[in-house]
Amino acid sequence: MRRLAILMVPLAAACARGGGGRSAEPAAALGFTPATVVSRATENGATPMFLSTPGGARVVSWVSAPGGGSDGRLHLSVTPPGAADALPTAEIVDPLGPIEAHGEAPPQLAADAEGRLFALYTVGKEVPGARFPVSALRLVRSEDGGRTWSAPVTVNEAGPRGAFGAHNFHAIAAAPDGRLVVTWLLNAKGTSGVALRRSSDHGRSWEPTRLVYAEPTCPCCRTAIAVGADGTMYLAWRAIFPGDVRDIVVMRSRDGGTTWDAPVRPKAQGWVFPGCPHAGPSLRVGADGVVHVAWWTGKAGEAGVWYARSADGGSSWQAQPIAAGERSAPAHVQLVPGPGGAVDVGWDDGHTALPRILLRRSRDGGATFGATERVSDDGQAATFPVLARVGDSLCVAWSQATAAAHRERLAKAVDMRDPRAVMRLPRVGQSEILVRMKGG
Repeated sequence: MRRLAILMVPLAAACARGGGGRSAEPAAALGFTPATVVSRATENGATPMFLSTPGGARVVSWVSAPGGGSDGRLHLSVTPPGAADALPTAEIVDPLGPIEAHGEAPPQLAADAEGRLFALYTVGKEVPGARFPVSALRLVRSEDGGRTWSAPVTVNEAGPRGAFGAHNFHAIAAAPDGRLVVTWLLNAKGTSGVALRRSSDHGRSWEPTRLVYAEPTCPCCRTAIAVGADGTMYLAWRAIFPGDVRDIVVMRSRDGGTTWDAPVRPKAQGWVFPGCPHAGPSLRVGADGVVHVAWWTGKAGEAGVWYARSADGGSSWQAQPIAAGERSAPAHVQLVPGPGGAVDVGWDDGHTALPRILLRRSRDGGATFGATERVSDDGQAATFPVLARVGDSLCVAWSQATAAAHRERLAKAVDMRDPRAVMRLPRVGQSEILVRMKGG
C-alpha cells in the first residue's frame, strides 16, 4: 500500500514545543518549524483535525485503521491548558461500525465555554446492491478535559435503515449559551438539503431535525458553521441554482438557529457544473465580529480560490480572488483569523498537475493579502490542508503522497459518472501524522 504523510501543524504539544526533525524548503525559509511524527500511538493516521479551546486546551484527532484498511477508529489527544505534554491518547471504536476517514468530511471537534469537549464523526456501512455507502452521524463527549469520553450517541434521527442513511459532510459548533449545534447534508428522495439539530444538554438528547434549507444542494461539499461572540450563527454550503449553477452561500440566524435569513452569495459567480466537486467552504467569525468565508469555484476565467469578508453580519460582502485562473481542479480551502488583523487562507493548488499546499496571509483583517507562500515540499502531492492558531502561532496540516502514488490513486479512482460504478468505504492507507508550525 502507498505511504502517505499527513503534515500536521496544529498538533497539541508539538506546536507548543516547536517540532523537531528534518525540514525541507521552502517551508523552513518561510519560518516553519521542521516536521515531527506525532502519531506514534497508532500504526497509521488520516483526516487530522485540531481544536484550540477557549480555556487553552489543545485537542488533536485522527482516524487510523488496522493495516491501513477501512475499519476506522477515532483517536483523540488532549493537552491540558498550560501543560507541555498530552494526556494518553483515547481510542474510540464505535459499536455501529467503522469510523470514516473521508477527506472532505473528517471528524469535527468543538468545545463549550465550560470546558466540555465534543467530537462528531460518521460511521459508514456498505449496503449490497447500493452504489454508495450509508452513514450515521455519531458524537462522543468528554466532561473531564479529555481524560475519559462518553459512549457514542447518534445525532441524526432514525430512518428506514435505523441510524444509517445519507448523513454526511457535517459541522459542529458550541454556542455561547451552551447549546450544541450540528449541521450536515441530508439526502431525501434523491435531493440533498441542509439539516440541523440542536442539543441543550451537551449532546445527550437532541431537538427534532429541521431541514433549514430544502432547495437543491450540492450533495458532496461539506457544510460549515460558525458562531460569533454575540451568539449570531452563520452557515455556509454550496447551493444549486437553476441551470445547474453551483455557488457558495451563507445564511445567518440571530436567534440561536431557530430562524434563518435568506441565504446570500458572497459572490454570484454563476458556475455551471453538472456534478459535485467535493470542495465545500471554510467559514469563521473573528474576535471583532467580522465574518470570513473562503471557497473554490470552477468558473472559467475565475477558477480557483476566493475569499470574502463581511463587516455587517453577513448582509453584504467584499470578495476577492486568492488564486484564480482560467481553469482549476477542485481545491480544498481552509481559513483562520488571528490576532492583530491576521487572516490566513490555505489551499491545495488546483492549477498544477501535482497539487501543493499554498498560503496567503492578510494583516489588515482580510482587506488585502500578501504574496503566495508554498508550504509543502517539492515533488510531493499535497492535499486537504487544515489551518489553526495556537496563541500567536499558525499551524498548517495536509495530506502528502509521492507523485507516483498520487498518479496511481487517480488511475484507480472510481468514476461515479458510470451508473454501474460502486463506491466503497474510504481506506486510511499507510499514513502518519506529522507536525509543523510558523510563528507570527
